[in-house]
Amino acid sequence: MEMAKLFTSGGSQAVRLPKSCRFPGEEIAVKKVGDIVMLFRSDKALENFLRCEPLTDDVYRSILDARQEDAEYAANHTDDREQML
Repeated sequence: MEMAKLFTSGGSQAVRLPKSCRFPGEEIAVKKVGDIVMLFRSDKALENFLRCEPLTDDVYRSILDARQEDAEYAANHTDDREQML
């Protein structure tokens, strides 16, 4: 799974997509389902959404693994954050 950077731009949260995940054009469609945010080309948003396959167990496992890694990293680096404050 690739990672993307979050940043703030003019009061909105934005995502810097990896090069391999870039979209053509200047607008995309966004759909949030629970904790998952999906991005689609705006000209084919409904078509792409309807063609989505249900998330498989390995995708769910990958998401849970990434969350666990984030939690472990945060727990192991709390001292670093406190020193920065």
